[in-house]
Amino acid sequence: MTQQQLYAEVSPIAIQILQIPTFDSSVNMSSTPEWDSLNHVQLLSAIEEKFGIEISPDEAFKLTSADRLLQYLHGILKGKQ
Repeated sequence: MTQQQLYAEVSPIAIQILQIPTFDSSVNMSSTPEWDSLNHVQLLSAIEEKFGIEISPDEAFKLTSADRLLQYLHGILKGKQ
């Protein structure tokens, strides 16, 4: 799955949870007030459920931007193939 395909899969989830108009590479926790700690947990939980993965707490703290999240997810899913 390419990064672009992952964005297509993750964007609707992020848009719904964060209540933002778009989820792209410009979105991160510091510039998106809606992406607070509670929504961060909800977003990661929804992604874990969708892709059947588990994100460790140590990794969760680092996944603070759309790019980081998608790069991490891409690496995890690539390893599962």
